[in-house]
Amino acid sequence: MSDVVNFTTPVGRLVGGSLYKPQDKDADGKPLLIKSGPNMGKPSVRYWLPLAIPKGQETHWSQTPWGKLIWDVGVKSFGQAASAPTFAWKIVDGDSTTPNKRGKAPCTNEGYPGHWVLNFGGTYAPKAVNKDGSAYLLEPDAIKAGYYVQIAASVSDNKPSQSPGVYLNYVLISLQGFGPEISQGMNPAEAGFGQAPLPAGASPVPVGGMPAPMPAAAPMPAPMPAPMPAAAPIAVTPNLAFLMPPPVASVAAPPAAPVMTPKANGGTYEQYRAAGWTDAQLREHGMMV
Repeated sequence: MSDVVNFTTPVGRLVGGSLYKPQDKDADGKPLLIKSGPNMGKPSVRYWLPLAIPKGQETHWSQTPWGKLIWDVGVKSFGQAASAPTFAWKIVDGDSTTPNKRGKAPCTNEGYPGHWVLNFGGTYAPKAVNKDGSAYLLEPDAIKAGYYVQIAASVSDNKPSQSPGVYLNYVLISLQGFGPEISQGMNPAEAGFGQAPLPAGASPVPVGGMPAPMPAAAPMPAPMPAPMPAAAPIAVTPNLAFLMPPPVASVAAPPAAPVMTPKANGGTYEQYRAAGWTDAQLREHGMMV
């Protein structure tokens, strides 16, 4: 393996993959296995981070500053073999109409057209940091597919692989900005559900009919005022004060308006008085202050 060359990408858009959910199967649906070393053959996982970098005036990605670093590593390690069309550069032309092994052209992927797409990979969970790298982002899904990031990365050759190419390894992923989240997998609305006729015996509604809805609960009636107890007869003593000259009247402040409490259940003072309640009864039952 050649020396590892470190570099930091321009700001690009993460157009797939996940920092938090690794892949455990390859493109053919087979379990990922460790290919070399003492653990060869054991199950493995892999994180995939495709980064879409906007194209400029260049006609090939190797004409960019970051692209030249990657190109130089491949050519230095493999010589003329790096010019073969099968060389694994891990970089895709997002405008390409050539289908891949699964029959899908890059230009049909969201976020690919107009970009060079760098495919970063690794077997350990990527670490996310804020815009200037001064703090780690520890909350789940802090960075999602569709967001804009920069990646501190490294490039090295993949020797002694039987398929010559380079490795693009992530080191840190920095969140730079937000974009529309890219949903991955099949869109349910595009699956074609509901267009096939029902077979014999199938019903579009539950057999036996839908159950009748539960009746709505009747509103609680407002409480009726308690009957006023009959007053005991009171002996009347004549008041001779009317024979005295009337005192000079003083101007008294008007009485404060009664305030009903929540115990009155929304009833007004006038409504309760019209129903026969006295001020004393209202205060006794806590309905008025």
